[in-house]
Amino acid sequence: MMRMVRTTVNVDDAALSAAQAALGTDGLSATVNAALREVARRSVLADFDVTRDIDGTPEDVKSGREGRDGATTD
Repeated sequence: MMRMVRTTVNVDDAALSAAQAALGTDGLSATVNAALREVARRSVLADFDVTRDIDGTPEDVKSGREGRDGATTD
């Protein structure tokens, strides 16, 4: 089960409307959660290297991930 935190935030109405249109969401909570997931997804993809992570040897992949977010080279 996903843990949810209830909090109070000030939200820019124009930014919310734009995000809802871009994400296809309704409501503040759904939009904020979708936006947070999208930012996390983009962060992972920004570090993805097709040559290394798909075409590389296992050693290339391992060395390319050293030191990233607690990744180890075990």
